[in-house]
Amino acid sequence: MSTLTVPQDVAESELSEEDRKMWDYYEQEVLKAIESDQWIEVTPEYWSEFLRKREERKAARQAERKS
Repeated sequence: MSTLTVPQDVAESELSEEDRKMWDYYEQEVLKAIESDQWIEVTPEYWSEFLRKREERKAARQAERKS
């Protein structure tokens, strides 16, 4: 079974820890969907929501570190 990888044009060392976690999370979600035979509709809206939630988590962690 193949897995998702970071895009070829992005060197592994260029990824932040947050980006690595995002790719790992996405890969796990896709693998779960494949194993359960579910369809994942990946639309522009999906990515907008996915990235919005990612930014919210990142901002929350940064605020937590400052306090």
